[in-house]
Amino acid sequence: MQRKSSHENIYYNGAVNVISADDFPKTFPLHWHNHVEIAVWPENPDADKDIDKDTDKDTDKESCARVDKAVGASADVNIDAEAGKDESANVGNLPVLQVNRTAYRMGPGDILFIWPGEVHEIVENTSGRLVGLQFPVALFDELPDFKPFFHFFRNFHRISGSEEPDLALQIMAHIRRMLSVQEKRGTFSGVEMVICLYEMLMDFGTYIMNTVPEEGNSSSVGAGRVFEKISAACSYIIDNCEHELTLESAAAQAGFSTCYFSRIFKQFTNYNFVEYLALQRIKKARLLLSDPDKSITEISYQAGFKSISTFNRVFRQYRGCSPSEYRKYYLR
Repeated sequence: MQRKSSHENIYYNGAVNVISADDFPKTFPLHWHNHVEIAVWPENPDADKDIDKDTDKDTDKESCARVDKAVGASADVNIDAEAGKDESANVGNLPVLQVNRTAYRMGPGDILFIWPGEVHEIVENTSGRLVGLQFPVALFDELPDFKPFFHFFRNFHRISGSEEPDLALQIMAHIRRMLSVQEKRGTFSGVEMVICLYEMLMDFGTYIMNTVPEEGNSSSVGAGRVFEKISAACSYIIDNCEHELTLESAAAQAGFSTCYFSRIFKQFTNYNFVEYLALQRIKKARLLLSDPDKSITEISYQAGFKSISTFNRVFRQYRGCSPSEYRKYYLR
């Protein structure tokens, strides 16, 4: 039976939180949050000198038994054994994290992504090697180019330094840079951290486009074509959000049937068509609200809303306040 998990609130000093090896918990119970978290063992596997390569099999078995007990191993729990296949590694010294009832044994050079809403825990981190990064999923919303990739990003959890060396090294280079920026704490370190993060996601997305097939399609170019079509539809919605748009017109822009487009658009963007259109209209309204000469009613129509009551309701839904409150308290 899955143990009860709790929601964790995360607070940010900047756009990206860095958890040092000293502050990374040794254990942490089941929990979830609405943010992206990355656990990393940043050492180069070839340079790591602290793993005892002569560890006997009895030690490995004892450690595996301890981890199995900790995560409540059963037929429902998938213990990721790939890292444990290498008998040259001291399994007892490798951190173990559980995500969605699957336990991942981390090795040098490994990267573990934990996506919003995923239940996870730190089962064991006695090595003291792990560091962490946390950032709000809203960073994906700031740049629409990333939205079509989010569906595929979420399919990745552990990126193994030994099994996927090219991707792991590419992502690790960006993570090392972020850690270095955090350590130096320069004047624009927060901005540089976000730039590093976006560069990492760009490389990650490029890898996906070039290697991950579209669902139900064995061709590796399938995903890239779908990305392009969904991106074109997103651009169409953003550029024309103030006009009367329909699901059918957006589907036609992508070259998909309405039914297929509705399903795949939700998978790629995390929003259905109506939600995405409303979000873009709210973003446009926020820009218009900065003009003090424009009335709330005028702005509502220029942003694409048919009535002031609908505008007020949707704006409060997405921003947590009315348009007039936003103008008064946030645009002073």
